[in-house]
Amino acid sequence: MRFVVVAVLLCAAGASLAQTASYDVRFDATWTAITHPQNYPPGPHFSGLVGGTHDSTVVFWSPDDLASLGIRRMAEWGSQTELLAEVDGAILTGAASQTIAAPPLWVVPGNISTNFEVSPAHPLITLVAMLAPSPDWFVGVAGLDLRDNGEWVEELVVDLYVWDAGTDSGVSYTSPDLVTAPPDPVTSLDAAPFTPGVPVGRYTFTRQAVAAVPTAADLAVRVWPNPFNPRTTIAWELPAAGPVRVEIFDLAGRRVRVLKRGFAAAGSGSVVWDGKDERGRSLAAAAYHAVVTSEAGRVRRAVTLLK
Repeated sequence: MRFVVVAVLLCAAGASLAQTASYDVRFDATWTAITHPQNYPPGPHFSGLVGGTHDSTVVFWSPDDLASLGIRRMAEWGSQTELLAEVDGAILTGAASQTIAAPPLWVVPGNISTNFEVSPAHPLITLVAMLAPSPDWFVGVAGLDLRDNGEWVEELVVDLYVWDAGTDSGVSYTSPDLVTAPPDPVTSLDAAPFTPGVPVGRYTFTRQAVAAVPTAADLAVRVWPNPFNPRTTIAWELPAAGPVRVEIFDLAGRRVRVLKRGFAAAGSGSVVWDGKDERGRSLAAAAYHAVVTSEAGRVRRAVTLLK
């Protein structure tokens, strides 16, 4: 795969895979008119980082495979929305645990950082950004494993090269839109206008902390009435105070409503769902999933809206 791990630093102790680990990732953009002088474009920048943490049962992109809608929209438009929805869908099935998003990097060379958490159940990270302007070119990692020899790595440095999403046939930075039909697989772009063998950026993953793995059984969730019309209550019991997120997903894995995102006290808490989406529109009678996420775990409950 055309991203290259250039350094791995292991800590002597204290980062067992029996624990979760929090990381900072710093994206350093090194794509300049000096490193890649051929037809270097005006207004060079990178779209916002986007991706998630997950297990090996889900793949959000891979060389020689066709790009998903999320990868296509990211690579062509710099959009985060579609790929975040794909990660949310994987969270719903238990294959992923966290979405990751950061603002665009408008000035290059430059850098931007964000943070995330990995666990024994979800030790991999996929993280991408559009190189812009371009037809459908991007940088990133796919299913990068942050484990080594039974430990969470203390620091991991990855050189980034350019990928072609295979959805636009433009050959230069500012080529007009030219849809590739049918689309081509994702391929490495290590030729003009890029200087062969020279990366355009670097990710540095730095471990910040480790903690005991929480047990999902510590988070209890009830939904009543169920089925419901016109409203239902989603209630939880938390063993300790902390952040709580309550979301509603349809059966396709699309998030249709965020009911709560913030701090909750230990003990009982609840929110009411009125069967509407984020825009206040009444949803169709159907089955949905209510998902409650906290530091004590993630619990999903099926809920049916009647009309």
